[in-house]
This record gives sequence, C-alpha cells and structure tokens, in this order.
Amino acid sequence: MPRHVFCLIALLAAATPLHAAEWFVATTGSNTTGTGSAAQPFRTLTHVLSPSNGIVNPGDTVTVRGPQGANLYNECDVRLRMRLHLRSPVGERAHIACSLSVADSVTVQIDPAASGSTLTRLEISGGYYYGIFLQTWWYQGGGEDEHGASDIVLDDLVVHHTGRDGIKITPHSDRVTIRNSEIHHSGAIYPPGTPLDDKNAEGIDNVNGSGMVVEDNWIHDTATTGVYFKGGAADVIVQRNRIENAGVAGILVGFDTSPEFFDLALNPGYYEAIRGIVRNNVIRNTGYAGIGLYASRDSIVANNTIVDTATLGHAALYFGVTFQDWDPIAARPANLNPRLVNNLVIQGTGNCLRVRWSSELGGLSGLTGASGSNYNGFRATGGCVFADNRPGSPLAGGGTLAQWRTHANADLNSLVAAFSVDANGHLPAGSPAIDAGTVIADVSDDIDREARSAPYDIGADEARGDLIYRNGFD
Repeated sequence: MPRHVFCLIALLAAATPLHAAEWFVATTGSNTTGTGSAAQPFRTLTHVLSPSNGIVNPGDTVTVRGPQGANLYNECDVRLRMRLHLRSPVGERAHIACSLSVADSVTVQIDPAASGSTLTRLEISGGYYYGIFLQTWWYQGGGEDEHGASDIVLDDLVVHHTGRDGIKITPHSDRVTIRNSEIHHSGAIYPPGTPLDDKNAEGIDNVNGSGMVVEDNWIHDTATTGVYFKGGAADVIVQRNRIENAGVAGILVGFDTSPEFFDLALNPGYYEAIRGIVRNNVIRNTGYAGIGLYASRDSIVANNTIVDTATLGHAALYFGVTFQDWDPIAARPANLNPRLVNNLVIQGTGNCLRVRWSSELGGLSGLTGASGSNYNGFRATGGCVFADNRPGSPLAGGGTLAQWRTHANADLNSLVAAFSVDANGHLPAGSPAIDAGTVIADVSDDIDREARSAPYDIGADEARGDLIYRNGFD
C-alpha cells in the first residue's frame, strides 16, 4: 500500500468518533460507586456533564430515570457543553428543578458547542432567570464563526414556574425546534401585583434566532407573552399551538429589541422579524394583542383562531411600533408587506384590528403600505372595532368593517358573523366560517394536522377534515 494512502486511512481512523455511549442517571444511583450503566447509574446530571470528570463525549446519550415517586433532581445550571441527547425513557419523565432562590441561575443551559443536542421527555422547572437557556458566542461585528446553540430539538417537555422566560433563545441560536411540549407559569420571581410593565417573562423568548419552529405545543398562563421572535429573527414558523391566558400577548411577530442584538450584515434595516409564518394556532384570553406585528417584513399570519384577546388594550390583530431603546442609530421600521388571511377573531371586546401610530421620535407608524388583510372572520360583543391611528386616518377613533374596507382597501372578502368555536377551537356544524376562506400556498393542514380542502375554512380548524376524520375516512 502506498505510504500516502496508509497515512490517509490512519488520519481518517483517528478522526472517526468512538461509538456513542449511553449513560444512566437515577435518584437511586451514586456518583462514587456508579459506573453510569443501567444497573449502576450515577446520581446527578452535573456529575455526568462536568468536564473535569471526563465521562461524556459528543454524540452520547444521557438517560435520566424518571419513574413515579423517584424522578426529582434538584440541580441548577445543568449545562450541555457538547452535542448530547438528554432524555428520559419512554413512559417516564425526570424532573430537573432549580430553586428560584439560587441567584442568577438557569435550570438547563445549552452552549454553542452543544449545537445539535436534543432534550426529550423531561420536566424542567425553576431557574431564577430561565428554565432552558440557549447560550451564544455571537456579537455584533464578530466573525462568521460566532454563533449560538443551534440545531437544537426540544421535544415532549414540560417547562414551568420559571423565574422569567420558560425558554430563552439568544442571537444566532438558529434552527431550534420546540414541539409537543407544555410551557406554563413563567415569571415566578415576580411578586403578586407586580405591574405588567415591570415583568419580562415569556413562554418562549427568541432574540435573533432564525429558522425556529414552534409547533404542537400548549403554552399557557405566562406572565407576559406566549411566544415572540424579534431582533431580526428570520424564517420562523409558529404553527398548531394552543396559547392561553397570556398576561400580555399571544404571539408577537417582532417586538422591541436593543440595537446591539441585530445582525446588521443580514438586516441593515433593523427589522424585528423577517418572513415569519404564524398559522393554525388557537389563541385565547390575552391582556393585549392576540397576534401582534412589530417592525416585521414579509410576514404571514394565516388560519389562526383568536378568542377573547386584547382585554386590556391593542387588538386581536395588531400592528404595533417599536422603539429599539430610542437609540439614534436604530431604524424602527413600520411593518411592511404583511399578509393576514383566513383568521377567525371572536372577541368579548370590540378590539378586532388596529394600526398604531406614535408621535415620538419624529413619528412611528405600525404599517406602511397595504395591510394584506383579507378573508378573515370577525365577531365582537357590541361590534368589531377597526382602528387606524396614523395621521389623516378617518378611523383614529375606530370604525366598522365597511369603513375599514373603504379606508384601507382591505378585507374585501372578510365577514362579520355569529362565529363560535368550542374549547379546542373547533368549528360547529354549519359555521359561517366553513368554506369562507381562500387557499394559500403557505397553509396545507389545520391545528389537528388534518389536510385542508378548497375553499379553506376560516380559522385554525378545517371542519370538513373533522367530519372525514370522525367518520373514519382519513
């Protein structure tokens, strides 16, 4: 064999990782006598994950036992420093709990070097700041290699009673998937009666993490917003979620970000969200916007059902303005080229749709150009109110759907009717929402993953799909 071929084979062999190992952790285990096997597990996650112990290697699986009555791990700052798979066995769910009294803590941290990791079938609570924190090395003006914890999958988790956000995603922690999970009771560090303006505790808080997918989750009882993505986050999809009892908003496409967190090479215009898609979600009972758009560009909000939102202000569908720390270098653009299609709004207040204007900083507008709003369904106690606060608008004090159509040349095929849905957002037989929507390329199924058929129903549910499914013809 030629010497150069032999050397190449030797180098490839040296670079090939060892077969991935599985390490077991259990409350009955021992960090002293345990070997990490199923029969002799370790006792704590921090022991297994500590670099000084040299136990795990990239690609390994850490299986945390979680049988009933023996599933509680009181640990803080459980930190993934390399690509790992952290999970409980099928039928079990280990509970990793970090006391809120531990200052500056998070429960689970995922480092950029741990990109590609997965978390499955775990319960995660507490953390003075966050339940799950995706760390970043990125900073504005840094090199191309600076990035956050990316390609992370968070699947079948229960994240609750966190100090602030349930899940925190930092800049360029890209392509994160959050699915099949329950996230609830964020903001546990805030005493009862704390004003909303003093809280910062989303269910999912994404600052400039692109490619995120949030799907098939139940997010409820959040101190502030259920889900938002901002800071220039691009190509985010939020679909088929139930979001209920949010102190502020249900879903925000963009919001308000400090200028240093924008990637100006990719986003020189300081847009908060780019090409986001929000579809097939049921949002119920929020203090402010059901779905809000802030400095977004090319966003799609389609086939969502929004019930009893904006009880404190804003509107079910809301075009807001962003201030970006009032920094003179920021751009604070208006929403541009949105599409709001096939959404079903059922309100106990009249706040159905609003475009905001602020006179601060020389004038800030919630929307430039067309609203892209059509084929939506509206119902509100006392009648829906459509408001446009921009200068010169005749609807600064609000108006009817007919007046909004004339003013904005929008919602020409939308309708006001006696819409209703059940507790899961399903349409009743004979609903005026059935077949009242339009086919759009970005929506193919509904909140139950049932295929839609033309013409689409308005809202998150495709009633025709329900009928086919219930009669066994799926």
